[in-house]
Order: sequence, then structure tokens, then C-alpha cells
Amino acid sequence: MCGIRGWAGSEWCVKKQNGVILINRNILLTNKAENDSDALLKYLQENDIVDLSYMRNQMKMIERKKNLNQHSYKIWQGSDGYWRTYIPEEGAERKLIKKKQKEKLEDAIIENYKLRRNNTFAWWFDSWKQKQISFAVSDNTIARYERDYRRFFEGSDFEKMDIRTMNEEDITAFMVQTVKKKNLKEKAGNALWGYVSGVYKHARVKKFIQENPCEYVEKKSYSRFFNRDYKSIEERTVNDNDLEKLIQELHNSQIKKPQYIPSYAVELARYTGMRVGEISGLRWENIFGDKGYILINTSEKFNEKKKIWYTEGTKTGKERRFPLSDEIISLLERTKKAEMKYGYVGEFVFQNEKGRVNTRSISHCIRYRCKKAGIEEKCIHAVRRTFNSKMKMAGASSAVAASLLGHSERINENNYTYDISQMEYKREIVSEISKIGVAK
Repeated sequence: MCGIRGWAGSEWCVKKQNGVILINRNILLTNKAENDSDALLKYLQENDIVDLSYMRNQMKMIERKKNLNQHSYKIWQGSDGYWRTYIPEEGAERKLIKKKQKEKLEDAIIENYKLRRNNTFAWWFDSWKQKQISFAVSDNTIARYERDYRRFFEGSDFEKMDIRTMNEEDITAFMVQTVKKKNLKEKAGNALWGYVSGVYKHARVKKFIQENPCEYVEKKSYSRFFNRDYKSIEERTVNDNDLEKLIQELHNSQIKKPQYIPSYAVELARYTGMRVGEISGLRWENIFGDKGYILINTSEKFNEKKKIWYTEGTKTGKERRFPLSDEIISLLERTKKAEMKYGYVGEFVFQNEKGRVNTRSISHCIRYRCKKAGIEEKCIHAVRRTFNSKMKMAGASSAVAASLLGHSERINENNYTYDISQMEYKREIVSEISKIGVAK
């Protein structure tokens, strides 16, 4: 390979001779270095032998020329100054396109042929993913796309199929097979369908296909196979007896081991129903004791690609104010006292010797303390659901409950409100109803 630019724009020649790479016949690199392309490029660049940006541009030009050479239609400039040509189109003989600049027209030609060379679902999924990335989605969202692709599509015949030949029967069969094989619940099944339909919609917008077969797929054809084995109310919430035992265990642990800060964080969840990320991301500056409220405007997140913890706005992107009760004030005072004693006081409310207490530590704490209390293991979210249901029992309106938890009213009612009344209380109500209208 010749034409590699060296010092002062001079030309270098790289070629292989007798199993050895020769660079300008002065520098020898062994086959081992050849096989390690990254090491080779690094060596060439560090020694100012190769200008990588120059090489990339040359390769792009070669690839561009190669793509344009396969274009069989004439390119011409009309009297209006626009450049024109025809491109092949699915289901039609050809399509006229025009651009003000010749370079833009060539770009359109190359894009068309690139799309036509790549017709598998796998390729179009990646194209759809790149489109989502252009919308500045988060690293975690991208990581979820990649994780779900491996879960749903990788290794299947479906990912290798030509999307131009698939119809609604093919897609329905894949959906049914995957839902049953993976034993998907409704949320995962809907996510799977979102990917499939999203890819086909993307291909339709790009005019790679003339019709989107997903439009003819009936949801009920695969949704009836969803795993409906949902957790019971008892599994998703914490009853009064267990909650009392958990709080007592937390208080005991705070007495025996006051430097273990996650136990204070779990207790705050019981009094506020805050998301675990919101608890971890809570700062002292957001505790407005004089005004009587907590300002909740940040939440901890984990970047799956970079493997780092960080804080940003809440899940909904909105801030909310939560009133300070006597119990919360007492808890915050105990927390501050413990952190001052052990030198943990800092920016965040819950800190230890390593800095901010992350969500993983808080989640581990509640499970461990449940075990120590002799009750069924629960997650922080179960405490959140319990808090919401108790608000309803106390007479709070849907609007108030949703506001305090940072939900819409619909989400709050559908997913977080449960009847957690004790059976004895229900028995009393039923008994009273039974007496109504009964002759004395």
C-alpha cells in the first residue's frame, strides 16, 4: 500500500516482503505487529510516519468512487442549475432525484445503494439505533437497546432475514415464538414489539420498503401469550406488622452501628416514599427547615457504558416539594449527628467514608435488614408503593398523592395504589354491612 503521507508531506511505501512489513525499506515490523492492527497504527502515528486523518480521507474517497461506479444512470445538470439522476426504487422501475449541488446528489446515490446492500433486520436495527442516538438519548438507553437486542434477536433466524420479503405472518410467528420461548411479561413483550415495529417504520420512512407489514399485525395474536403471573399485593407492598419490625430493626442497627449510613436512608424512604435514586442524590442544601419542606430535584443514575455513578434531574425531569414531618426532622438530625461524629459530612445527606451512599448500597441494606428482622425481603420500591397506599387510606386525593410521589394521577392510580387494609379492619366493615337492614 503506497501513498501514505510521512514527514513534510513525503510519500512512504508500506508493503510486505518475505513475511515482513517494509516501511520505506528502513523500518521493519514483524508479522506479530502486523496482526495487531491497533499496535501497528499506533506505532506509525507516534513515529510521525502516518497521518491517520489523511488515510481515512483517502479511504473514504476510494469507497465513494467505488459506490458511484456502480450507478448505471446518467447524472446531468438541468437548465435550472439542479443536478439530476435516477435511482432504482422498490416496486418501481426508477425514481428521479435532484439536488442543487452535485456532491449532494452523489451523497443521495451512495446512501441509496448502501441501504440496498443491507437488507437484514440486524442491519436495519442498527440503522434505527443510530437514528435514536442522533436524538441524544442517554448512554443507559443505548445500553438497553444493545442488551435487549442480545436478549430478543441475537442468534435467531429473524435477524438474518430480508425485511423486504417478510410479511405480517412472519412477524406474528416471530412475536408468538419469542414471547412463549422467553416467557415474556407484558412490559417486555411490549418492548419487543416496539423494536420490531420501530425498525420497520424506520425502513419505510427511508423508502427501503413500500409497505410496513407491522400495520397488519394484531396485538392480541401474541399478547395472549404474555406471562400474567404478577406479584400479589402482599409481595409488592409491606404490611403494617412487617413495616413496624423493619423500622425497629433499622433503629437497632443505628444504635449498634451508627456509622452505617444506608440504614438512615432506608428509614427516609418509609417516611417519604422517595425513589431510591432521589434519596441517594439528596443534598443538604435541599433541606429547607425554615420553610418546612424537602426540595426533590436530583436523582442518582448509573451509566452502564461508562460504569460510573452520577446525579441528574429526577426521573420525570420535574422538581417537587415534600413537607417535613417531625419524624423526618428527627431522622435528619440523627443522620447529621452520626456523619459529624465519623467525619462523613459533605454535600449529600447520606454519605460515608467512600462519599455519597449509592442506590446499590441502599437496596442491599433494606434486603439485609428485612432478613435480620425475620420478615420477607422487600425492595425500596415496595416501601414506596406502601407509602402511597397509606396516603390514600389517610384520605389524600389522587392529585395530592401523585404530587408527593412525582407521578401523573393515572400512573399513580394504576401502578402504585393498593388496598393494604388489615384483614381485621375489612372483617369489621363486612360485619357492619351484614347488619344493615337486618330486623332486630
